[in-house]
Amino acid sequence: MRSLVGPVPEPAERAASALRRCPRSTLELGADTSEVSLVHQVPDTADLWVALPMADVATVGFGGVRARLEVLDEITGGAAEGRCRRIVVVEGLLELPGVRAQRSTAARIARDLPDPVLLDVGAGVALVRLRASRIVLTDSSGVTDIDPEDLATSGPDPFADLEGHWLDHLNDPRCQVVPRMALRVCRCLPSERPLLVGIDRVGVDIELVGRDGRVHRERLPFTEECTSATELGTQLRLLAGASRYPLDRAALRP
Repeated sequence: MRSLVGPVPEPAERAASALRRCPRSTLELGADTSEVSLVHQVPDTADLWVALPMADVATVGFGGVRARLEVLDEITGGAAEGRCRRIVVVEGLLELPGVRAQRSTAARIARDLPDPVLLDVGAGVALVRLRASRIVLTDSSGVTDIDPEDLATSGPDPFADLEGHWLDHLNDPRCQVVPRMALRVCRCLPSERPLLVGIDRVGVDIELVGRDGRVHRERLPFTEECTSATELGTQLRLLAGASRYPLDRAALRP
């Protein structure tokens, strides 16, 4: 199987995308662990707003407390849904603002990241601020320490919010785009259908089962960086061996 390795987003961007999606995460406060329902990066900083059950904030006293946030970036669309592809760990000082400040912050967050949990801030949920001092990304590339300043000046992939819809659509057995992409890295398709497990602005990640029964992940780079859904659709068509301008313009739209 010929390897085709293309450019990938920087570690800080991959971490920011995982924090943006945040399908499952936990917050460790000493010996206690709490499930987190929402994480939102404070613009232009490495700080994070974390939605925590009100019952779990009693240990956050005046001056804050040291905490450790672990975010599992799980695939949210297609046959590979629920599979973890990277882990982001953020350590720092956790602070608890007043209820009025929490509600004001929730209103600002809702403009960018609407989530029903924000309606419960000040009642069943508290918004706490995690001031990051250490950030660690673990994925297929290994373990990487990320400077908080890099996270502050980076941002999530432009398709982080919509990636699950694209994966769900393209991994549908009725869609032949992914098998056509797979032919770029193998001469004949394996008996088990290839899976698209990642989409970002510069390429896609695809998984195939080799003759040895092992799963191989391949990187397929785009010829051009994408910033819009139209550009993404074009690059996906090109990877599948189609023309830049299809007759059916809705063919690759999720």
